[in-house]
Amino acid sequence: MPRGLDSSIQTALTDRKILAADLVELHFSPAVYFTNASIDINYDSTTAPDTGTNSYLAQGQFIEFSNIKETADVKVNSLDISFTAVDLTTVALVLNNDYIDKRVVLYRVIFNLDGSFDSTKVFQIFDGKINAWSIGETQETASLSIQCSSQFADFEKLSGRTTSVASQQLQFPNDDGMEFASKIVKDIRWGRE
Repeated sequence: MPRGLDSSIQTALTDRKILAADLVELHFSPAVYFTNASIDINYDSTTAPDTGTNSYLAQGQFIEFSNIKETADVKVNSLDISFTAVDLTTVALVLNNDYIDKRVVLYRVIFNLDGSFDSTKVFQIFDGKINAWSIGETQETASLSIQCSSQFADFEKLSGRTTSVASQQLQFPNDDGMEFASKIVKDIRWGRE
């Protein structure tokens, strides 16, 4: 069994019949909440930017996401969230928001066997940030895919100054001293012999 899951969730996952759905939080401004369940789900998550109970809409567009794999290695895990039959309102969500690095949280809901929602049987399966998105269209339908990555997406990124005009002008707006740096020196050996 996955570590950290409540015993009621572990018990529900061992049943012969499991009724499940997914919840996705897109931390845009304002935040957007979707579910692939057939009904709207009201849930108060700890990660939602809006306080209190939020309504995860069963709009029929959020359909699936790619496989999520957990490893012991420190590596970038990625996830693609797919929407189908998207309308202009859904497309506008990514077009009208500064989507890069916006938080995305994905939850799994285990319903009771009678189909009722139990807020104690919800667990988080992904927490990351949006990297990119793409729209595909045919004559019959359109699809939207949002590419997300885990918190380790910038793990190997080196922060700091570079020998470029843009980096130099962050500190000194009118200085063109680094204009030809890339053409003159291919390897600056800072602090090395």
